[in-house]
Amino acid sequence: MKRNLRKVLSAVTALTLTAAALPLSSCGSSSSGGKSGKKFEGQTLVVCSWGGAIQDAQRKTIFEPFMEKTGCIIEEATEPDPAKIKSMVESGNMEIDVWDVDTDFVPRGIAQDLFEKLDFDGANIQTKGMNEAYVTDYSVPCETSTLCISWNSDDYSQDNHPTTWADFFDTETYPGKRTLYTNPMSMFESILLADGVAPEDMYPLDVDRAFNFLDKHKGDILKFWESGAESVELVAGGECALGGVWGGRAITAKADGQKIDYEPNQAILASDSFVIGKGSQNQELANAFIAYATSPEVVANYATEYPGNAPCTTEAYQYMSDDAVKALASNPDTSSSQLFIDVDWWYENYDKVYERFQEWKIS
Repeated sequence: MKRNLRKVLSAVTALTLTAAALPLSSCGSSSSGGKSGKKFEGQTLVVCSWGGAIQDAQRKTIFEPFMEKTGCIIEEATEPDPAKIKSMVESGNMEIDVWDVDTDFVPRGIAQDLFEKLDFDGANIQTKGMNEAYVTDYSVPCETSTLCISWNSDDYSQDNHPTTWADFFDTETYPGKRTLYTNPMSMFESILLADGVAPEDMYPLDVDRAFNFLDKHKGDILKFWESGAESVELVAGGECALGGVWGGRAITAKADGQKIDYEPNQAILASDSFVIGKGSQNQELANAFIAYATSPEVVANYATEYPGNAPCTTEAYQYMSDDAVKALASNPDTSSSQLFIDVDWWYENYDKVYERFQEWKIS
């Protein structure tokens, strides 16, 4: 399954800078490209991403420059739901070419034959500087997300807030209700860090230990949030003093003046990946898009525009200003204290852990 078998949980990655300046070997001039000579002039590519600030930043730093460079037309979709991909494959009608999916879904999607293999050589897709554990024959990471300790800025401050997950659950020192992600993947890692598990000993996850810890703190947790927007609303709105919140959501909400802040130490790192839906009729164009969108300069531009998620390649940092790198929720200065989730462990264990967690919540 892996294009690279070594699971090197390398330093966090980077995303976008001057898109128009980047040469695009697979998307250059061609005599078959229409009046402009652009190879993909007039062709349509459908890309599905996450909407909101993420997709706004992608549009500005990736989609629009790519269309200008290649002459293609990008149609945007949102909600890259695994069930949606599976339904399109089963119906034989793949309406979306490129999907921005959670990386943990990749091994499941490969097992279900939902993706096309990427043309790494033909499209010149570069993987240097990427987390090798997240590169497969069918996918490359496109950004790194961070699940961070977050707090309501009326309750706590930069000088007085939890800096570890153990602090997060110290209700005597830091009183107030908590909110956590309803998905055990990434949330359970934070629970085990709080209970004293060292990062290097995290996998295989001690699921029983995680549930025992949750039993002790169930009364401190007001709600398990379902969406990033809900997590910010719970913390910034004051219902919860503390929360495990996506760093990107916290950074964006803070910039908008909401009462929320975050701590990068011990952030749990996950990833998004680009995949091509099985049966896509535009695979050459889709591969060219992925090569462009994950190239270091473009990644640097995107990361500068949307600092909530870290770059997918460390090669991007050289194209970013010092201030832009420091603004990231995960960067070379913080990544050593952060933890990448093991998507392979979750691939093997997700369903049974998720079902047990749903039963625990209503017990």
